[in-house]
Amino acid sequence: MTTPDITLCMIVKNEANHLEKCLSSVQGIVSEIIIVDTGSEDNSKDIALKFGAKIIDMPWENDFSKARNQSLKHATSPWILVLDADEAVDHWRKDQVQDLLGAAHIHGYWLPIIHYIGDAPEADFVTDHVCRLFRNDKRIIFRGIIHEETASSIWELPEGEIAYAELRINHYGYLEDELQRKNKYQRNLALINSGLQLQPSQPILRYALGVEYYQQEQYHAAADVLLPLLNEVPTQSGYTSDIYLKTAYALQRCGRQQESEEVFHAGSLLFPDFTDLLEGYAALLLEQRKLGKARHFLQQALMSGDTAQQYPSSSGSGTYRTELLAGRVCENLFLYPNAQKHYEAAIQFKTDYTDAWKQLVPLSLLSGERLSLISLTRCHIHALSPVTLSYLVPAALNARDIEWLTTLSTAPQLPPAVQTIVQTFLPCTQQQVGHNTLASLELLLHDPSFLSERSSILGYLWALSCRAEDIESAMQWLISLLPYRPGMLAIHHILTGRSDIKPALSDLSYATQLLLQVGAWDHVLTLYRQSKSSSFQWCKLPQPLLFGLLEAPIPVKKQWCSIYLSQNLHYNASTDCAEWLLYVAIACSCGEIPKIDLSDEKALHRIGGTTAAVGLSYYKLMLAAKAYPYGISSGHISWGLLVRSASQT
Repeated sequence: MTTPDITLCMIVKNEANHLEKCLSSVQGIVSEIIIVDTGSEDNSKDIALKFGAKIIDMPWENDFSKARNQSLKHATSPWILVLDADEAVDHWRKDQVQDLLGAAHIHGYWLPIIHYIGDAPEADFVTDHVCRLFRNDKRIIFRGIIHEETASSIWELPEGEIAYAELRINHYGYLEDELQRKNKYQRNLALINSGLQLQPSQPILRYALGVEYYQQEQYHAAADVLLPLLNEVPTQSGYTSDIYLKTAYALQRCGRQQESEEVFHAGSLLFPDFTDLLEGYAALLLEQRKLGKARHFLQQALMSGDTAQQYPSSSGSGTYRTELLAGRVCENLFLYPNAQKHYEAAIQFKTDYTDAWKQLVPLSLLSGERLSLISLTRCHIHALSPVTLSYLVPAALNARDIEWLTTLSTAPQLPPAVQTIVQTFLPCTQQQVGHNTLASLELLLHDPSFLSERSSILGYLWALSCRAEDIESAMQWLISLLPYRPGMLAIHHILTGRSDIKPALSDLSYATQLLLQVGAWDHVLTLYRQSKSSSFQWCKLPQPLLFGLLEAPIPVKKQWCSIYLSQNLHYNASTDCAEWLLYVAIACSCGEIPKIDLSDEKALHRIGGTTAAVGLSYYKLMLAAKAYPYGISSGHISWGLLVRSASQT
């Protein structure tokens, strides 16, 4: 197929880092390249010439439109494509482009620009739509010294029409290192202020100023600039929806909650399928504990789906990110099955969505849905990144779920050293610990490829030796572990009967996780019993560990309950409520009837909020069911889930 008859028009200055990638992306798509160079001092021109570009030298006059219009004057093709050097077209097909050029009644096309943000290329992004492909017509020109556009000149043509085309352009100029390298904020601000001196009431320039403040997180200044525009800019303009979104969010971040809600509400009426705005509104309502309304707007956003063709949008809006927020709202409403469906849906949209896995895992474990969790893991095992696996593998270890851990150990992107440690560790958890059992783990210490995981191996050797009651070996491995975890010496003192030691909570957490993972139950209980003076609370540990505790042998759980009741209990904070709910969950799981004094019950009501009220209600139902087991339901919400809710308050 012949090359489409398109001229690529660009303005460039010192873009050697990006230009080759940009020009390579349009090979076979454009038939002519015009570059206006505004003063490059690197080898940008050499790169451009390598691709057959015609170069026009022009001094920079602080006016983007002026430079762009200069490039348009030299274009000879019937259609023009405009790109920046830090952009690249995303695998455009010639046949698709040719079809668009053949539409006689169309003067230009809105193209989706994918602006990657943050530190990692092609991770999170925001989108908008700009008319970058248009007819070569002297009447079609750029306007605006910054954030220049051609759409207004097309609309002024008789029957001028702009259509949408699914031709993606990827933009890398908003990545953090690029923003710092080019100092775009200062450059843009200077241009905008220069323009405002000439046209102080110009809406587009004021919008641009508000956006610059917003992007720099100067929310007070952004709100002051953007809020008046809501009454000035016509609803049908291409950027009104974005003004509503940014104004409402800026007001929220300034603490002007009432004004923020009013703007969100007005925007939701004007743009009822603008998912970013609906999601932002729901987040504000969640913050205000207006949970029913928050859920309503999230459902509205999910029904709208991905509306990036219509509005400026950010990655995951209307899909995986909205599903995650909907799950959080449902959990606050105690609608745990609904929350699980939302988290699973988020993962279906984006398999390697770590934040969704972090919510789904404890929810599934504590609600008795571990088999569905394992099934989902198997389904997506090949797509899980090292980052997501770095959460899932410790979670499976803490949950003492051998089947799930075995599944995770087959993940292709699991680092080889971690994979070997897990596969070596698994047999140690399922048989009587002896010297032969530990030998395979010990061998890994002598392999240089496991140097980065040495502290993990030593930690497991210590914990397994504790489980085997091998005091000499435990001491040997503890000494080797101390350079990595010096606080483990205090843990050793506690386990050997010293009650005057107060270890750091981080060391208590680390040791408890190791000991529970290997099933060293006597040591787990000793550590709990001897750490009463350290403000140590189980509800503050990773929630998969609570599942591991709930699955412990019944005698272990009965002893745990005895230790809890032997403490000098005080109910002053939400975590105290979560700890009591955990006690109830463990007591119920081992056939015991939990206890609470009337004064403590009142204290829980005072500090625990809705979750405490629900938990205490279920507690009363449970007592009633014990006293009269014929026809009284003891409830349907898992105690473990109430622990989770109380821990997140």
